[in-house]
Amino acid sequence: MMASITLASGCELEEGGALVHVFSTHHATPENGVFPDRGTEDMPRVFDNDLGWEITLVNSYVTTVGMTMYRCDGTPLELNMFWGPCPEDLHLRDLERLTVAGLKASPGRYCGLEVTYGPYELPSEEDDDPLVRHATPKNTEMVGSTIYMRGGARMGDGDYIPFELRFRDEVSVELDLSELDGVDSPMKVNHKENFPKELTVSKTYDRFFDGIDFENFDQAALEASLGDILAVETRVSKGSLVDRDEPQR
Repeated sequence: MMASITLASGCELEEGGALVHVFSTHHATPENGVFPDRGTEDMPRVFDNDLGWEITLVNSYVTTVGMTMYRCDGTPLELNMFWGPCPEDLHLRDLERLTVAGLKASPGRYCGLEVTYGPYELPSEEDDDPLVRHATPKNTEMVGSTIYMRGGARMGDGDYIPFELRFRDEVSVELDLSELDGVDSPMKVNHKENFPKELTVSKTYDRFFDGIDFENFDQAALEASLGDILAVETRVSKGSLVDRDEPQR
């Protein structure tokens, strides 16, 4: 992981290399190697937590504000956020990829990718061009939030208990690329590549409510925990296929 990498300074990077494109997506927790269907495009996500509460996410967003790759010698390569901060609407079709960031990377071995999530702000008037930015969220109540979730929960046939949650702090997640191409085989960019290198950053949306009893929960504590949960539930995969390994509850 990047924490063990000693940062280098003043390194001259070689010419050549390849474009690196990073995509973002979301999904429910895999079950028996399959991604379950928890809602169609532009519709709420519906799932049960581990205590049996049925949760409906009416509006939900996670905002990515930056990405940095690290060579195995620790040299950082800050990627270009193509259309600025990306407020990912979790009502988009599961596993639909959003193009988020990229840059031409010099030849070498890359051991880490740092993803930074942060509060979303509406674009200024001069930046408010739909051709050069991500779509503005339909629910502007999420402005100022890194994670925003509004919905309801019920037990059995009971009444829905509404909730609205916001996490407003920045979260940096270090993802390991040191075995992306196999055991002890980091992501490698050759001097000449025929195609861009692709990475897909994925996150689950059904793990934020593990252990939550909606009849008796501390909203402030739940909101404070969202960033840590997002960090644990963020993963990186090579290419466009998301790893289907099931994280442990």
